[in-house]
Amino acid sequence: MSDVRGTRVPRGRGDSAFTAAPFRVVTQNCRGLNAPEKRAHLLRELKQQHVSVALLQETHLRVTDTRRLTDRRFPDAFHSTHPTARKAGVAILLANSLHFTQSDMMADGYGKYLFVKGVVAQRTYTFASIYAPNTKQAKFLRATLLKLANFTEGALIMGGDFNAPLDPILDSSTGHSSIPQTAIRTIRRTLRNLRLVDAWRTLHPGDRDYTHYSALHHRHSRIDYLFLQQEGLHGLLDVEIRPTPWSDHSAVSMLMDSPLYRPVQSTWRLNESLLSDIAIQAQLVEHLNNYFTENDTDDVSALTLWEAHKSVLRGLLIRISAEKKREAQQQMASLADQIATLETLHKRTQLESHYRTLLTTRRQLTELIARKHYRTTQRSKAFFYIHANKGGRLLAHMIRNQQATAQ
Repeated sequence: MSDVRGTRVPRGRGDSAFTAAPFRVVTQNCRGLNAPEKRAHLLRELKQQHVSVALLQETHLRVTDTRRLTDRRFPDAFHSTHPTARKAGVAILLANSLHFTQSDMMADGYGKYLFVKGVVAQRTYTFASIYAPNTKQAKFLRATLLKLANFTEGALIMGGDFNAPLDPILDSSTGHSSIPQTAIRTIRRTLRNLRLVDAWRTLHPGDRDYTHYSALHHRHSRIDYLFLQQEGLHGLLDVEIRPTPWSDHSAVSMLMDSPLYRPVQSTWRLNESLLSDIAIQAQLVEHLNNYFTENDTDDVSALTLWEAHKSVLRGLLIRISAEKKREAQQQMASLADQIATLETLHKRTQLESHYRTLLTTRRQLTELIARKHYRTTQRSKAFFYIHANKGGRLLAHMIRNQQATAQ
């Protein structure tokens, strides 16, 4: 992983251009990330939630495909993949705002676990993403956690899909599990030896909530976990289970205290799809006509009039774009709320009709996400179509350097 350097704003500067950045860790069983729409929605979701560290399981990516799971906010990622098949696979995505400096990494050859350690804000962290098999979970976790104990340095944060409820009475809708109690006690004993604490159970000691529903066994279970060491509990702010419409597992999100800062404002980019809307075109023409009619006077020069109209047009496009974005977000938020309500209802009633309605609502949200991803892809293709045959500034610099060397 490359060393991404930057300036961290210390506390107490009072700089209004920066605000405290949350240190949010999310664990998510992705159920495959081969579809471009799923990868795009995952990265967009992580960005909207200001996620710093994403611990992913079941990525199902080949070694040659791992580079596709990156973007500007998560330019580098660590992966452990299966050597021959598109199954298993774990990954750790680290936001560039962490300025993470890698020191070491450990992974198995079958995409079951991945450990990464390095420095964040002059403090050493170890991040672990684990995907346990469907059988012999205790044996796998005991061996994996032993390797993790020898690898760990600094603060340890671990997340993953354990495929086992640690407390069947509270973590299973039926109150019991098919996994033997001896195996569950072995897992819990191994976690205690590493001083690891279940973050969600710490803040919700008596609550019942689940992260996965098995349609085959008609059972809800909490099998996705986030753990941190006991000495790090003072920095724990919040933990929640979030429904994920594009996966059969819910995400577990943990918010911790952080010394990092981030910029308050971001840059604006024109949404080119607005220009193809006939109603918006008419609105732009009317707005420009009114602008030139009201401001084309003798005391205003032609240069000032022309330069100012760009700001006026930009402000109008920002307002229209914000309204469109707000409507789309409200529609997606409404569907997400319906999914959360239906999941809660199904957890309580276990009715097949509620489950079918839940699947239909998930499908609607997935189609909406796919359309948004399609527009993004088309915009990218349009950019390359327009600029493919034009020499850019980067190409000009390269040619100039080559000419200077040759001469």
